[in-house]
Amino acid sequence: MNEKKGILNQYNEEETRQLLNDKVKMVYIDNGVEEVVARYEDLPDIIVDVNEKLGHNQYLKVYDFENPNFDKPLLTTTGYFLDNCDPDVRKDIIDKLIQLQMGEIEVRDYKVINEDMLDDIRVAMEQEEMEK
Repeated sequence: MNEKKGILNQYNEEETRQLLNDKVKMVYIDNGVEEVVARYEDLPDIIVDVNEKLGHNQYLKVYDFENPNFDKPLLTTTGYFLDNCDPDVRKDIIDKLIQLQMGEIEVRDYKVINEDMLDDIRVAMEQEEMEK
C-alpha cells in the first residue's frame, strides 16, 4: 500500500501508544505485499482512497486486530468493491462505503500504523508494564 511513498499518512509512536492504551477497535489490512493497521471506523475511507490512488486494482484482506484469523478475513475487496464480508462488518461500513464510491461524500483524513513500528511499541509497552 505504500508502493508510492507517502500515499498513506502514518500515526507516530505517541499516537500509536494512545490508540493501544484507549483500546480503539483496529484491523489489519493486507494488500498481498504489506500489512498496515488502521482504525476499524476508517475502513470505508481506506478501501476507497487506496484504490483511487493506486488504480482500482487493490485486492485487500482485512482481519480483526485483537483476534486475527488469517484463514477467515473480516472482509476482502476487489478494487473498492466488497468481495466477501462478515455480515456485521458489512452493516457497519456499507452505507458510508457506497456514499464514498458514488462521490456523495469525500474521503476523510485517516492514518495507518506501520506494522513494524507497532510491534516495537507493543514490546516496549509490555516491558514497561513488567517493570511496574
